[in-house]
Amino acid sequence: MNRILVCLVAALAFALFRGNIPSVTPVIPAVVVVPTPIPSIARFRDQMTADERAAVSQCYGVLSRSIAANPIDDPIIPTVAALNDVHRASLLFVWRGVLGNQPGKYEGLREELEGLLRDKIGVADVPLNPAVQRDAAALFDELDRSFR
Repeated sequence: MNRILVCLVAALAFALFRGNIPSVTPVIPAVVVVPTPIPSIARFRDQMTADERAAVSQCYGVLSRSIAANPIDDPIIPTVAALNDVHRASLLFVWRGVLGNQPGKYEGLREELEGLLRDKIGVADVPLNPAVQRDAAALFDELDRSFR
C-alpha cells in the first residue's frame, strides 16, 4: 500500500516537473456596474417614453464628448454662460425639433436639468477653464447614463 502511494506521488511529481499536467487558471467573472440615475432625474425618466429617454441620453452623450473636446486655446464655447446656452439649445433641438414635444410635457424637468448644471458650474459670464469643463462633461456623462 505504501509502495503504491509512493509510486503515485513520484509519478505526479515527475509529471509536474516535466509540465505534462496542464495548469488551471481560475476565471474571475467580470463585475458589471449598473449606474444609478441621478435621483432627481429618475422620476422624470420613469415617465418618459423609450424614444424620449434614448434621444435625451444621446444628446447628453454628445454634449459630454463635445465639452470634453472643447479646445482651451481657441474654445468654441468660451464662457460658463455660453455653456449654459449650448445646454439649453441642445435640449430644445432634441425635445422640440427631433421629438416634436411641447414645452412643459414633464413639468419641472427643464428647471431640474438647468438647476443641476447651474449648481455644478454656475451661470456667471466667466471664461470656461479646464476644471469647469471637466465638471460639466462629467455631469453630462452622468445625465447620459441617467436617461438610459
